[in-house]
Amino acid sequence: MTSWTFLPVALMLLCSSTLCSLGCDLTQGLKEDFSLLHQMSTFSLGPCWKDVTNFNFPKETMKGSQLQRENATVIVHEMLQQIFTIFSLNAAPATWNQTQLMQLLIGLDLQLEQLESCLEQDVEWEEPSLGSENSKLALKSYFQGISQYLQGKEYSHCAWEIMRVEIRRVFLFMIKLTRKLRN
Repeated sequence: MTSWTFLPVALMLLCSSTLCSLGCDLTQGLKEDFSLLHQMSTFSLGPCWKDVTNFNFPKETMKGSQLQRENATVIVHEMLQQIFTIFSLNAAPATWNQTQLMQLLIGLDLQLEQLESCLEQDVEWEEPSLGSENSKLALKSYFQGISQYLQGKEYSHCAWEIMRVEIRRVFLFMIKLTRKLRN
């Protein structure tokens, strides 16, 4: 038996880890989502500066040293789910490119399905750890703040634009996280 015979088994074992779950590699899809968010609106933020707010992204909870590799898939899933929920509202500005908005929603849905499939395939994954539960709670609070902001601003065009810029920051975080965990 040659060493090549063991290659499929080795790859299967390697890809059953959570790291390979992120290796279900979302990086390209996240980059595409980031790009769609940028392209879907040509509105200048100038008139919206009065509406800018700090949404307080939970950076401390999400720091790499505190965020275990096995929790990262759960965290990225939570972020994508929350983003999908926000953009699924029928209140998005009509001035946004609706085709790109639909592409974003379809992409998010596919990535969520991909992550769920990865989590199901991951034999090591059982229950989320306390660290991932704390991170999920911090994220839920963060996204709830964004939703309340939109509602408080009566889903104004400026509020959506400010939120769109904030969500692009979240995508940058997810892209960095998935890259870091692949290395």
